[in-house]
Amino acid sequence: MGTSRTEGYSCPPTLASYMEETGCCQLNADFRQLPMEKLQQVVCCLVKPGRIAHVLGCRDTAVALARHWGADETDAARAGLLHDITKALDGQRQLTLAGEYGIILNAFQQKNPKTLHALTGSLVAQRLFGEEEAVVQAIRHHTTGKANMKLLEKIIYVADYIEPNRAFSGVEKLRELAFTDLDAALKLGLTMTLDLLNLQGSEISPESREALAWLNEKG
Repeated sequence: MGTSRTEGYSCPPTLASYMEETGCCQLNADFRQLPMEKLQQVVCCLVKPGRIAHVLGCRDTAVALARHWGADETDAARAGLLHDITKALDGQRQLTLAGEYGIILNAFQQKNPKTLHALTGSLVAQRLFGEEEAVVQAIRHHTTGKANMKLLEKIIYVADYIEPNRAFSGVEKLRELAFTDLDAALKLGLTMTLDLLNLQGSEISPESREALAWLNEKG
């Protein structure tokens, strides 16, 4: 299958194949900067049914945090909707899609393709949906974080963690911190994630280590 293109915006074969499988999107449609209602419809077609509530919850939480902390609410809504846009793709498809976009993966990404949905999702948001750079970067870093995170990046990371469908020990504390001390919420979320990965014996992303070190330096 060849790459589908609309005025310079591309849909690589792996993504085109998945979109055809869902049966809900026309490959030749123009997905750039869709109105919010239409964007939601497309996203809800492309994520698995069991993930829709999470995506909408993340969107709503991101908007609430943006309103509270003074970020752009529209960017927050669009990033929240799109943050898991490639989550349904398995590890091999993630690797293939990254390659089709010309991305050279580092050793951690190659060994842990299930973590790639943030990267591939950001590429799809940028190159298929035509989203603004702030939205793209917020999607890119919503699972691992990074050093020197910008406000919207922090908001999407935290919103993904605390949206109303999340239920785990400590989530109420995170929800409280999110509206009183966003950096503290981010730091706690990263710490909890790294602790869990260590407990599981799983490899930790270098970006997550750098993010936590940065937050610790900030105090």
